[in-house]
Amino acid sequence: MIANTPCQQPPRPLRLASLCLLVATLAMMPGFVPFAPAAAGAAFAKNGNGGGNGNGGGHGNAGGNGHANGKAGNSAAGGKAKSGAKSGVKSAGKATVKAAATEVSLTTDEVADTPLSPSELGKWNAAKANQAAFDAHVRNMNFNGTIGALAQYGLAAKAAAGEPLSEAEQAAVDSLIGSEAAPSDEDLANALNTGALAGDPVYSVENGTVSCTANCDTADLAAAQAKADAAADALAAADRQTALDGLLTRSEQRIVDESNKPVPEERADALLDHVAEQLGVSRPADDPVTLTP
Repeated sequence: MIANTPCQQPPRPLRLASLCLLVATLAMMPGFVPFAPAAAGAAFAKNGNGGGNGNGGGHGNAGGNGHANGKAGNSAAGGKAKSGAKSGVKSAGKATVKAAATEVSLTTDEVADTPLSPSELGKWNAAKANQAAFDAHVRNMNFNGTIGALAQYGLAAKAAAGEPLSEAEQAAVDSLIGSEAAPSDEDLANALNTGALAGDPVYSVENGTVSCTANCDTADLAAAQAKADAAADALAAADRQTALDGLLTRSEQRIVDESNKPVPEERADALLDHVAEQLGVSRPADDPVTLTP
């Protein structure tokens, strides 16, 4: 009778050798994972960072889940990472950029050409007053207050433009500009002798009367006197026009200075143009107002 004896086990060194051979054989198989799932994930995530590659934020596909940053290559486990692997995180779509609101501002020229509103005109809305009110101020030579300032501006613009003036208007203008000094004798003598050649008569003027002082054989005193008189008239007219232009400038400045509304420099001409239009007068085209401090 054969006694039941336990199975004989191979010696311990032989068992260890067999186990190692089995492990080595299985490790060479593509789908074999010799470690626990958690450990495997960590190990292959590391491999993914080292050699696995994907799109930007994509995951390596060589068995690990690590982000791949370079070009597609072989992972440490021998598997080739797919550069087009899907990422577990959705990539952001195209950003929608809203254009910033554009602040529209007018240029200086556009501001200057914009018609003034009644609120900008302020007290100068009175330019629409009846003409009889302005005429009364002119007759009385009363240029105080709002109506007086407007009457002065209208009269000054009319006189500077060379328009015909009534006796009352002429008297008022004279009161505003004062009396002009007559051309000097020296100015008249210069008018007679300017351009004379050697040997031509030399004239002098005293109290407006012409006389000859040198080379008088060919002198024509009558013609010289007529020329002096014409020169006196021309000089007087020029002096008067200068005085009238000065009156208009002062009258315009007064409208700007006495406004009860702020008048920016770029709006001064628009204000004066508007008031002149309401008064029925015109301003010289080349007469932009210059504000003084």
